[in-house]
Amino acid sequence: MKTVVIGLDGATFDIIGPLARAGRLPALSQLMREGSSAPLRSTLLPNSFPGWASCTTGTSEGMHGVFSPFIKNKSSYTVRAMSGRDIMTRPVWDILTEHSGRSLAVNIPTTYPPEPINGFMVTGMLTPSRESEFTYPTALKEDLLHKLPEYVIEPGRNPDKHARAEEFHHAIDMHERALGYLMGRDQWDFVMVVFSVLDRAQHDYWADMDVKHPRHDPKTPFREFIHEVYERLDSAVGRIIERLAGGARVLVVSDHGFCSELYEVRVNELLAHAGLLTFKSPAWRRGQARVRDVKEKIGRRLFAAEAKGNSLERKVQYGAAFLNEIDWPRTRAFFAQDKGIWINLAGREESGIVPQGDFNAVAEEVRSAVLELASPEDGERVFEQVMRREEALTGAWSSRLPDIVMVPRRDQFVYNERPSYGEVIVPADSTTGTHSRDGVLIAWGPGIARGAAFDSQPNLRDVGPTALASLGCPLTVDMDGRPLTEVFDCASAPGRSGSSYRKSDPSDGARSAVYSATEEADLKQRLRALGYIE
Repeated sequence: MKTVVIGLDGATFDIIGPLARAGRLPALSQLMREGSSAPLRSTLLPNSFPGWASCTTGTSEGMHGVFSPFIKNKSSYTVRAMSGRDIMTRPVWDILTEHSGRSLAVNIPTTYPPEPINGFMVTGMLTPSRESEFTYPTALKEDLLHKLPEYVIEPGRNPDKHARAEEFHHAIDMHERALGYLMGRDQWDFVMVVFSVLDRAQHDYWADMDVKHPRHDPKTPFREFIHEVYERLDSAVGRIIERLAGGARVLVVSDHGFCSELYEVRVNELLAHAGLLTFKSPAWRRGQARVRDVKEKIGRRLFAAEAKGNSLERKVQYGAAFLNEIDWPRTRAFFAQDKGIWINLAGREESGIVPQGDFNAVAEEVRSAVLELASPEDGERVFEQVMRREEALTGAWSSRLPDIVMVPRRDQFVYNERPSYGEVIVPADSTTGTHSRDGVLIAWGPGIARGAAFDSQPNLRDVGPTALASLGCPLTVDMDGRPLTEVFDCASAPGRSGSSYRKSDPSDGARSAVYSATEEADLKQRLRALGYIE
């Protein structure tokens, strides 16, 4: 049966529930009442990039090879921005193409550059700009921009919060209208659209909504803005449902949830306290910080007119500055911009010093140091799990992911590589909302059970297999997500054939060549504005 996946990036039942009970979300309320719903567990690190990769491919991080928006360069401490080509397993629309199914993919964050598809594709957040080739087929771009000359891929994040709110509303409208245009243009079997603005709104306006947030301003005029975005999206969902006229199944999903961002853990400072990392002299580090501050102020002034005041996307680009502050010949472990800890292994890293025979011992030192970190609020552990790669991640591409990954006990604690000159836990000072581990799943339509009881908590990687099962399309033999057969009134185990892994294996050079130097710099600025990189 025709199947539609509607992605609401960052949606949480913590907000949907109260709004629905208040009668403010009629479309989503109908879908939940007539179908099945459950919290949807996100990826190990809840963020959009492994999240949508897992959702669209039905595979976990070790299989598709994405842990964060950045991928560490071989034999280097630096990272590069990922692209869709870094996802090493096949998405639903690629598998469906093998079985003559036709797909529409609109604004999915992980889809740039566009790939050949039996249908149409309009790429999402990783697209550098409207000047990029962001559609498949290529000629679709001209048609789309002719139909929607004000189409935006990603809102500009205007520093004026009133103007930014209007940007967000406009982006929702453009993505809905692009979807409607494509749905009415041709036949299709599978549709997937992601409304990514909800994530941006919750990052930027959470403290306006949350009266208990330490950065809440009681005089804010934006107390209801996030609720209004949910309402606007609910209206969009309602119009999509009307267009389907009961002839399709619908899955509404989010890649993660959302909550207050309260504390930041500066992981390299933690490693330094544990004797695993050595910084250069404090005086040298503070001098470098002053130089960066001056450059940032000058950059803002020089670039302001050209960038039309969009300072949020221009948060200065010193994310890699921490690399210069580390004394590498005296460092055994470090936290990188790809959101994990790496052992400074001899023969692998640029200035590696840890012999292979000492790897396990150093990894255990790291684990102990991170697990011992206590919360300033209640004295309990900050991290509930600290895992070696092989404990947390399996699959053919797990080796390019961090040596050690962590899971906070509370989602309100975020962790990064930023320097703090001695402090390990500091009050969060960037975005006021952050990702939480449970998103949303709502299934509705012909043959969907009401109030299904799930055998285990649905996982984001289960969405792709469930969509394929709904379409009557075989899964691959190695897909590690499961079809959520509980949501179907009558369902048998779907068949399996072929592999989820892509046949081609492009080199790191071919993957990194997706972006020019300017495009990669622009993309890093955008991701920095969203808090993905510091």
